[in-house]
Amino acid sequence: MTIEEKVNKINESKKKNYLFVSPRIIIGGAKLVYDYESLELYEQMEENTNKFAENEIVNLISEAELKNQEISKSLRLNLIFNGDFDDLPKKLNNPVDFILNNKERFIAVYQYVKETNEREFFLGFSQVERINKYSYIYLDFAKLFKIFEENNISYDIDLSNIGVNTHQATKFKLSYCPIKEKVKTK
Repeated sequence: MTIEEKVNKINESKKKNYLFVSPRIIIGGAKLVYDYESLELYEQMEENTNKFAENEIVNLISEAELKNQEISKSLRLNLIFNGDFDDLPKKLNNPVDFILNNKERFIAVYQYVKETNEREFFLGFSQVERINKYSYIYLDFAKLFKIFEENNISYDIDLSNIGVNTHQATKFKLSYCPIKEKVKTK
């Protein structure tokens, strides 16, 4: 892609209205491509989805097989709906069903701590403040969960323990049971 094409892609994307969707909240203002770095994330989405899924699957299966029991883990994703409020159903009774039944309309954003810095300051006594710098991975939501299904990873949206600061993220419970897989192969 040429520099001009990249600039046009960024400018076109800035004009689009996307929504953050979770089981708890739907809000506007989501942006996917807004600068060079986010354009790179968007363009690498396919490759990153494959690598991310493989990483999650290998870790989950290896731990389950080592312990010879079902293993579960949580995965937090920010879901960006490729559309605006006009594209939502008139009656959205169950956001969980909407998310699971429209996977192809979402892009998942995985946030992780890239770097942690500590800053010391004195206010009557010495204090330390930890500052996290985050990085992101864009994932093809439909493809991610298709890969999970192909590898016998079960998933559900977990509605427990969602606090004030996590209302925008969607928490998934991934699980794998090696005992079920051994029964299937016999």
